[in-house]
Amino acid sequence: MNNQKYNTKIKKTLYLLFIFNIFSLIFNISVATAQTLTPKPSVISPTVSEKLNEKLNTQINKLKDKIASRVSELNLVEKRGTTGVVTEVSTNKITLLDIQGNTKLIDIDEITKFSSSFAKGTFGLSDITKGTKINVLGLYNKQSKRILARFIRTAINPEFLSGTISDIDQKNFTISVATEGKKTQKVDIGTTTKISSYSSDGTTAKITFAKLSSGERVLVLGFPDQTDNTLLVASRVAVLPELPKDPRIEITITQPTPTASPTATLRRTAPVAPVVTSSVRRLTPTISPSR
Repeated sequence: MNNQKYNTKIKKTLYLLFIFNIFSLIFNISVATAQTLTPKPSVISPTVSEKLNEKLNTQINKLKDKIASRVSELNLVEKRGTTGVVTEVSTNKITLLDIQGNTKLIDIDEITKFSSSFAKGTFGLSDITKGTKINVLGLYNKQSKRILARFIRTAINPEFLSGTISDIDQKNFTISVATEGKKTQKVDIGTTTKISSYSSDGTTAKITFAKLSSGERVLVLGFPDQTDNTLLVASRVAVLPELPKDPRIEITITQPTPTASPTATLRRTAPVAPVVTSSVRRLTPTISPSR
């Protein structure tokens, strides 16, 4: 009996030891896993930290210098345009003489755009020659006094005309203006042409093409037609009806051809004698015998 109790006690003790060992093993595994997953803070030595700060400061200073340089460049550059006649053309530069007689240097790069109202196809730097008048819009450098062109377009000078209307073409909406030296200029009146009539009392009235009359003095501002060199496309027309005739201008006014109006054709008929229906009593004279 005692042996049986002793054996039972030993079994319980062994069982408890077995359970304790299992829990100890599980605990050790958990601690090891936690130590592996938890990152340890990296320790940077003072020397490495100083080097990183020095590198960051260097990069910040370089960025500051670039920004300051860019700001100064922007202060030196402004948008500006000019017009002039080309005196020299090279691969990436145009030299022109502006309307004040000053020489301008125009730089060309790969993003400069060219255009011309007379060009039928593509238009570029190779199409610009000496004597061409151009309009330039770009970036002007105050230090170098050069313009970096962004847009270049051939310029067209407006023409001014003073004379007397000698003919009016109602069908094609054109007028012929006689000038000095027995010259005549054909002027096209378009839908955008502004026509104004000026009187001696200072009043101005807008009129239409139908109100124009031959013999009136006119001032015309326009541009040459792109397809017809003999035609001037009017931008503005000033009519001076009260201004006397200029003796230096000789004109032959072409009268408009009158339009024949339809007339009724009268048919001649023979006169019809009236018909007398009442009877007429015939009187016979009587002769009295002489005494």
